[in-house]
Amino acid sequence: MYYVNFKLTLDKDMSTADSKVSKTYVRSDNTALLTCWHCGHQKIIGVDRFKGHNKELKIKCVCQNIFRVNLEFRKFDRKKTLLKGTYINHSQKGCSGKFMILDISLKGMTLNCLDIKNFKAGDEIGVKFTLEDVHQTEIKKEVIVRNVRNNLIGCEFKESEEAFGSHLGYYVMYNL
Repeated sequence: MYYVNFKLTLDKDMSTADSKVSKTYVRSDNTALLTCWHCGHQKIIGVDRFKGHNKELKIKCVCQNIFRVNLEFRKFDRKKTLLKGTYINHSQKGCSGKFMILDISLKGMTLNCLDIKNFKAGDEIGVKFTLEDVHQTEIKKEVIVRNVRNNLIGCEFKESEEAFGSHLGYYVMYNL
């Protein structure tokens, strides 16, 4: 991983930052991967000091651009899995392929894909996979790519699942 010296600024004056706010998920070890959407530089930071605060962070990158991120502390556990599936990247015409789901929650999933060049944060992709349940339920979802690192793609479902109202919700909550 390539580390960049970001400068964290927590002031309330967001006038110099872009109006676009990206969502960054906090990992279980209380770190977050920040990615400058201007130049692509990344840095992992500790976020303990931000827990319990719903402030947007204003970040100044070494490329001198300023961007904003919202830290998302997970509210749902992720189920470890190895489900195979296929994708179509609607944001990058003609890109499609196969992936493996490494973990899944009611809000999103982490994909492992060898075609990592076909993804960038903000891409909208369609995914299709089959659950390992009694019915071999086929799931089709629209997701947004939130982060890309190594061969892993962090995705958020465009429409979140309900714990009790869907096959995927049941699979995630009760097949731990």
